[in-house]
Amino acid sequence: MRHGTILVIEDDRTLCALVASELRECGYEVVEATSGSDGLAHAAQRPFDLVLLDLNLPDVDGLEVAERLRDDELPILMMTARADVESRLAGLYAGASDYLPKPFDVRELMARVHARLRDRLGGDVLRHGPLEFEVVTRTARADGKSVTLPAREGELLRLLLAHKGRVFSRDELEHRLYDGDPPASNTVQVFVSQLRRRLAQIGVDQVVRTVRGKGYTVA
Repeated sequence: MRHGTILVIEDDRTLCALVASELRECGYEVVEATSGSDGLAHAAQRPFDLVLLDLNLPDVDGLEVAERLRDDELPILMMTARADVESRLAGLYAGASDYLPKPFDVRELMARVHARLRDRLGGDVLRHGPLEFEVVTRTARADGKSVTLPAREGELLRLLLAHKGRVFSRDELEHRLYDGDPPASNTVQVFVSQLRRRLAQIGVDQVVRTVRGKGYTVA
């Protein structure tokens, strides 16, 4: 099971590197950004499961970053030295899901990350209409029938179900399915076709939709 992809936006390069290193040790895929503008650029280029966001950034304020990411319904864990109630409320109203004051214990950060991603990724079961998908076993069920998906088809379905309504381009899906080193072929179209065929076996062949010229989604 994939642990999740995290964007760390923190202008303190030492802290950013430390947090990223700890997250990678726990099995997460991590992208680092040391400014608000860089973080927003990364978020526009690919999907993330969680954002760790510093409030005090040198260019785009953390509150503005949170507000601009809120439309993507991304969970945001804010990390900041501003510990007063007003700052916490401002962060939460801007779109943050959680708030961790600095300095913090890395163990607490990891625990909060795990909790947020457990909620985000559906931990055990993702649902869409009559379809139930067990993430760990990669088992799809509907109307008393079930099918076990191969690893990449399972990850494709998990990704689309965890981000329902979002359209993923072929390039985005290749990056996620192949950890940034995809083959030069039409593999995504093949996986989508195979996934649809397997889901059709349990009567839910209309789950994955093609958005012409843009990519694929579950809506």
